[in-house]
Amino acid sequence: MRSATSATGNSPSVSTPRSRGQACERCWKRKQKCDRRHPECTACVAVGVRCVLRKFHIEPNAKNGGSLSHAAVPSYVDTLKRKRDALEALVRRQRPRATTPSCANQLETNEAYHPERGHTDQNASDNTVQAAMGEIGFLSRSAMAEPRDEADGISQELSIERMTRLALALSGAGPASSAVDTCGSSIAAMVDSSISLQRQVALPFITRFVETIGVQYLHINSKELLNDFDTFCSDVENSSEQLDRLSTVKKFNLYLSVATGLLLSPGSGGSQGLVSSYHAAAVKLFPQILDNGSRIDTLRCMLSLIIYSMHSALGGSTWHLVGIAMKKAIAFSFHKDIDADAQMSNAMLNARRNVFWSLYTIDRTISIIMDRPFSIEDEDMTVLGPEEYVETNSDLACHLVSHARFMSNVRNSTSKSILYHYSNFSYWQDFASGRDPATKYPAVHILRLSCRAMMEILKVKGSITVESNLVRSASGIESDFVRCCLDYVEEEYQRSDRGDFAGGFVDAYDIFSAGVMFVCLTAGKPTLPARGIDMINKCTALLTLLGEKFPGLRVFRRVLWALSGLILGQSLSDPIIQELPSVIPDGIRDLILEFV
Repeated sequence: MRSATSATGNSPSVSTPRSRGQACERCWKRKQKCDRRHPECTACVAVGVRCVLRKFHIEPNAKNGGSLSHAAVPSYVDTLKRKRDALEALVRRQRPRATTPSCANQLETNEAYHPERGHTDQNASDNTVQAAMGEIGFLSRSAMAEPRDEADGISQELSIERMTRLALALSGAGPASSAVDTCGSSIAAMVDSSISLQRQVALPFITRFVETIGVQYLHINSKELLNDFDTFCSDVENSSEQLDRLSTVKKFNLYLSVATGLLLSPGSGGSQGLVSSYHAAAVKLFPQILDNGSRIDTLRCMLSLIIYSMHSALGGSTWHLVGIAMKKAIAFSFHKDIDADAQMSNAMLNARRNVFWSLYTIDRTISIIMDRPFSIEDEDMTVLGPEEYVETNSDLACHLVSHARFMSNVRNSTSKSILYHYSNFSYWQDFASGRDPATKYPAVHILRLSCRAMMEILKVKGSITVESNLVRSASGIESDFVRCCLDYVEEEYQRSDRGDFAGGFVDAYDIFSAGVMFVCLTAGKPTLPARGIDMINKCTALLTLLGEKFPGLRVFRRVLWALSGLILGQSLSDPIIQELPSVIPDGIRDLILEFV
């Protein structure tokens, strides 16, 4: 019998495969059935992947009656909640209470008679807390490993709709801050989002938008926008026929174009309710656009929200909106050109490029004036420039793009001399001004961009120093900078007298920068223009107007007024100069402290 048994034991036989007590890691995460074979389950073998044991071992234990299973997780969570409540009650009971001396003496007496009990209770409490925290940690790690069944594979908390709504909820009164606008939220809840466009009311505002904003950005087709406005108004006037010829995207952009045009019109301060209604009507359509619109539609609508926020304190945080839009544009590969064999028309390709270059221009503008980082670097972009596909190079929008690229080059080329940057700037200025007077754009656009470029050069280099025996001297460059500041502020002041000045917070930063640059370059130099105090007065007057729209920027006026004493050789007594507010950009802050 023994020999037979031995022979049988040595002969090959088919044994039943061992099984695990739980599903493998892959099957558990995918919520699929696992046969729990050891060492590899059938599902993992079928797809040719490695079968890995679960990180958190859960097996039935007959001795203690079993442990956690998938079906027991809900009741286990309830158990943890009960343990938490019990621990909180235990802490409350053991918390020392300063009541009466007798109670305190009695407590001390009890502890004296039973010293080991207090120590034991404390250890038991600590062990219970540690056990509960370990169990909670297990559930947390398991929850993080769980696959999420979200629409389109994107978490709802990080969806573009949710992030955009959060950015719109931030206050635009202080563009450099990220405070929640409780007042704006209350106003938004009261406005009428069902308002429609009336031709007689909205025509001046859409015209204003086309004449001011429409010429600055490549993605805006002014002729198409006006045609959409006529179509929309015709549908409203013939409502009995239930006409609806415009898409949701075009309605969205029409509402925001009219709202922005109203903000740019004289006397817009008394029309804030109408402006908010148009904005609310557009925002109401945004979820539908995200669900049914194309990628280019989404970014066009984001651009409309951004442009509106640049002129309204109730339009949300421009900085956050630009960041969201640029991240989506990069995710959509708008910063790269499509391959030649791609099935896309030239019109669609150019539309993609126009949207990206408009976003690029705004991103560079906001980042430069606020001294914030760029959303994308130039070396990461392969999209064609406007000069390679736009029919005419005399368009102001093309000049804005070339200016943005020049500003990017200034910031990224700190090792270059100031004469190098000034030469590039002079080339851009001559090209943008135009040789033909008939094609010359309003002087304020060129002057504003020129002052912005000069301030960026000054921030990067710190001072104007030029080697001797060169064509341009430091004094000549300084004179050009000062003259440009004077001309720009004078032009904006004349526009305010005519009722044409209704700027946004970008204008506030530009005017403040021009004033600071003028003070720093003319301080202690009587040979420079003697219109210094008059120029500062005009700057503060313009900043006062803009401070009413954006209260967070009112401090610009005080800082500039405190600096004005340097022109007359006076000492600075205002303590605000010693502790500059955080809203002052870092580059201007360093410039002020260096010259002071």
